[in-house]
Amino acid sequence: MNRVFTPGERQKILESSDPDRMLWSLWAGKETAYKAVRRRSPSVSSAPARYEVYLLGEGSHVPESGTVDTPSGPVSVRFFITGNYIHCLGAATDDEIDTIIWDIRKIPRTCFSPDDESAFVREMAKRGIAGYVCEPPEAVRIYRPKGCQGLAPPVVRIAGCASAVTLSMSHDGRYAACAFSARPDRESRR
Repeated sequence: MNRVFTPGERQKILESSDPDRMLWSLWAGKETAYKAVRRRSPSVSSAPARYEVYLLGEGSHVPESGTVDTPSGPVSVRFFITGNYIHCLGAATDDEIDTIIWDIRKIPRTCFSPDDESAFVREMAKRGIAGYVCEPPEAVRIYRPKGCQGLAPPVVRIAGCASAVTLSMSHDGRYAACAFSARPDRESRR
């Protein structure tokens, strides 16, 4: 708790009527903000305590939206919470979040390893992007170039050409998620 959350966040968790949900919501906000700012600042620190989550509607035990202060400036976040998962989207502004296309799916039981789960979410993202740009899924290529701190965020090419699509993918437990935007200046997550 002390390594990941700020004193204010730890207080929110302790005072929440649902501390587990609050903890994982704050974590999702931090992870989302990091992914968003890493696109514009590849060398930004990933230390979670440097990302403070401020929630709107502080009295609610189920966060809906907020802002994350990061080393590279603020990121607006929006939460989608069910009994099975917490999904968080992030962008430079609230209006930009409304333009993000996202999907969450249950990973089939035939995916047994992290590599299988990664392949599942990558295929899910390819199909979503292909439908959006009216191309066959085979025309969409997703790759992760090497960056200064390991693998960089995913890059999308369509029909062999660079694209303005920004993409974020994740998988955890039995769920996979992808979020993408077709605007070149977009910082999108989860």
